[in-house]
Amino acid sequence: MKIYFQKKDFNLSKELNNFSKKNKKVGSIISFVGKVRPFNNNKKIESMEIDCYKKMALYQTEKIIDILISKGDIVDYQVIHRFGKLFPSENIILILVASKHRKEGFFFIEKLIEWFKSKITFWKKEFYLNSSTWLKSQK
Repeated sequence: MKIYFQKKDFNLSKELNNFSKKNKKVGSIISFVGKVRPFNNNKKIESMEIDCYKKMALYQTEKIIDILISKGDIVDYQVIHRFGKLFPSENIILILVASKHRKEGFFFIEKLIEWFKSKITFWKKEFYLNSSTWLKSQK
């Protein structure tokens, strides 16, 4: 059960393989990868800058994870969220969850992503060819 906020990219295959080896006695392992999209609001994204206050983001992430674990049979999880300057098609977030049954795993990922989109303190700015925009949290 680990949470990382980091600048460097992650190797999806390596992370999933290591997580799977560690969780041999579960019924389900589910992964989610979020990426920088190439377009937003019909504008081509040149890059995205993500910044966070790591201590606050860690506290907020642990808070929702504690709630989600209390609601289902979650055995293990791993979250990696990148920050810094990212480019289209690059990885932003990886969530791995091991659960007794798939339903709990899908619920965990869906709710955690909603929390990242709306509650966790990140500052995101998209850069376009001739302009830039700060992104607002989703409600």
